[in-house]
Amino acid sequence: MANLSEPICALITPPGYAAINVVRISGKGSIGIVAQYFKPRKKLLNCPSHRVVFGTFYSREGRAIDQVLCTVFRAPQSYTGEDVVEISSHGNPQIASQILENLLLDARMANPGEFTLRAVLNGKMDLPQAEAVNDLVFASGAMAESAALMQVQGILSQHLQNLLNDISDTRLRCELAIDFADQDLPPVDPEDLKNRISHILKQAEELYAEGVSQGKYIREGIKISLVGAPNSGKSSIFNAFLKYNRAIVNPHPGTTRDYLEERVNLQGYTLILYDTAGLRISSDEVEQEGIERTRELMQNSDLILYLLPVDQEIDWKEIDELPSEIKNKILWVASKYDLINPDFSTVKNSDNLNGQSPDSAIPASVYAIEGLEKLQQAILNHFALPQKWVDRPLVTNARHLAALSRAISSLKNALQSIDNQAGYEFTAFDLIAASQALEEILGIVTTEDLLTNIFNNFCIGK
Repeated sequence: MANLSEPICALITPPGYAAINVVRISGKGSIGIVAQYFKPRKKLLNCPSHRVVFGTFYSREGRAIDQVLCTVFRAPQSYTGEDVVEISSHGNPQIASQILENLLLDARMANPGEFTLRAVLNGKMDLPQAEAVNDLVFASGAMAESAALMQVQGILSQHLQNLLNDISDTRLRCELAIDFADQDLPPVDPEDLKNRISHILKQAEELYAEGVSQGKYIREGIKISLVGAPNSGKSSIFNAFLKYNRAIVNPHPGTTRDYLEERVNLQGYTLILYDTAGLRISSDEVEQEGIERTRELMQNSDLILYLLPVDQEIDWKEIDELPSEIKNKILWVASKYDLINPDFSTVKNSDNLNGQSPDSAIPASVYAIEGLEKLQQAILNHFALPQKWVDRPLVTNARHLAALSRAISSLKNALQSIDNQAGYEFTAFDLIAASQALEEILGIVTTEDLLTNIFNNFCIGK
């Protein structure tokens, strides 16, 4: 790991032309380093924390580079917990480059995520909060933003810490029973221990279940493939979701030879939509390749919208031959429904048209105002996704879910050890394992490799 005491600097705004660019420098002596190039120098050196100073930034040779604003954050009241200066210049990338060139005479370029890593190491935030900073930067939907912000605010960390405290308190009871077994003390009640562990286990399982069912889709988006025979309306629905003509719509079969991928927002959730080649028997080698890719996408999708156009004969043999793991991911859609019934108000609230079977296919049309409403709602219902954000902890990170799963297994083993009357030392051992799994999430127990892997995914200025 790089030396974490020396000053580091980086451009923290996107490269290119803009209204302003911001360069950040953090570490011991940072304010003095900037003051070498800034006038009025004393005003910057004497500036209180969280204040802005206006002046001119000069090169080491004394050439004026730009008029800038320097925002001063003094340790420990800064993002990193160190002295920090953020230099706001005009948004010409050449100006930012010249400012960086001069700062790099006394500092080094920051590694990816190093500012946030220093915040963790200096106790400004814990590891889940730091990971959520990156999630917040790259969040693609309102729900992902809300989940990341809650994690940055420490709501998930506090919930996990409460679980950890409960485990530690229960483990202490086991260890007291072991250490003072020969003393004249009241015995430990095994039923009380079981109740305590069961309560902790229930909370952990609820957190894990909600993370698995919702967290992944909130953080990473929902992969949805539009599938069906040629001319079933896949490209039209694809374009309707996007609200612009991305895919070519043509009455000739086989227009879509390869899949198209686009992201769209649905009530705060990110949908990753795939418009695929129509499923049919074809002698065209290019179309065959597109059909094979469609089948691969069906395997890897979270949801499949299988279109059953009302104006075509359906190839039921193709559908019957689908493997069960594919069928379980299908929402059936009666596409081009306006051809037989243009009045969608009669089907809008029909509960039996839920897409769970071909007979209950969801009516859909791109030519009716309400033609996609029921389909869009069915997508959210399929994943049991909330329509509005609820302020509660949510696990969206795969690393966190894996560690939480290990904690749950250890808690179950602890209960089993009590049922088997194996001895409190075995129960305590399992509780220690559960604690270690939660501590890994919180960053109480970390390795250099773990930190490197996490922060390598950050952008350099963060």
